[in-house]
Amino acid sequence: MELLRDLDHVDPKFKGGALSVGVFDGVHLGHQRVLARTVERARALDAAPVIFTFHPHPLEILHPAAAPPLIQTFGQKLELMRRVGIRAVVWPEHVERILTMSPDLFLHRVVAGALGARVLVEGRDFRFGVKRGGHVEQLTQLAPHHGLEVEIVDDVVVDGERVSSTRIRTLLSAGRVAEAARCLGRPYAYVGTVVEGHHRGAPLGYPTANITAPRFLVPGEGVYAAWAEVHGTRYPAAVSVGRAPTFGAREPMTVEAFLMDFDGELYGEQIAVEFVELLRAQQAFADAEALKARMADDCRRVREILTA
Repeated sequence: MELLRDLDHVDPKFKGGALSVGVFDGVHLGHQRVLARTVERARALDAAPVIFTFHPHPLEILHPAAAPPLIQTFGQKLELMRRVGIRAVVWPEHVERILTMSPDLFLHRVVAGALGARVLVEGRDFRFGVKRGGHVEQLTQLAPHHGLEVEIVDDVVVDGERVSSTRIRTLLSAGRVAEAARCLGRPYAYVGTVVEGHHRGAPLGYPTANITAPRFLVPGEGVYAAWAEVHGTRYPAAVSVGRAPTFGAREPMTVEAFLMDFDGELYGEQIAVEFVELLRAQQAFADAEALKARMADDCRRVREILTA
């Protein structure tokens, strides 16, 4: 898969096929259906399936205060697209100019012009053009004037409700990570760097990695069963998200992971924590010994859940 930055010099081998445009925030099951259909339509045309995407989120550029937190890294997004069969991802430079184009101009200059697409595949909630002014109905009206065929893909419904990035954020913020995973098609992975913490876990026999990822969405407070990946190796982990109530802390929310079966230093390392299931809510314990006993029980339950 190739990453294309310059819209003025797109290789002809990536033109004349099927294209999908979007943020693809989370590459959830709904996005995966759109991507898979884009691959199918391109294959029928004997051409390349291409994706046009944005990073960071357009709101991060236009209205930073309103931008939603990340639910995946750009690298994760690209890898998921590669697995589906996408041949090229267009991530243009100078995206500010594109975000100010009218819907009609965007189709003329970018979709039909620079990328030479023949088929545009989108979901039912697709919006495009300046201030997201273009919608599916307008797209189907404008497309024939640019020699484009449009295919609109049906929504994916999970647990009786439409899958969307907004729904996934809501679930994660409430600690409902198992439900979010059903919408994503995989566990939610919080990716960050291990930094110095308060060293409260080590004296109890549970040294934790304090993980920071400034733009990532932090799941709701609680203790979770998770997998933690470091340098390609996965470890079962008990993860605490909260403010250390036993110690009367008033600090900001932290993500602290105890990696079972791991021995070594993690400071400065990048770590991905895949949240599998919420074990319990945060609570204050009478003393450190009571907390230690509960942590032992938490770890036992983590192993049971991850083994199952």
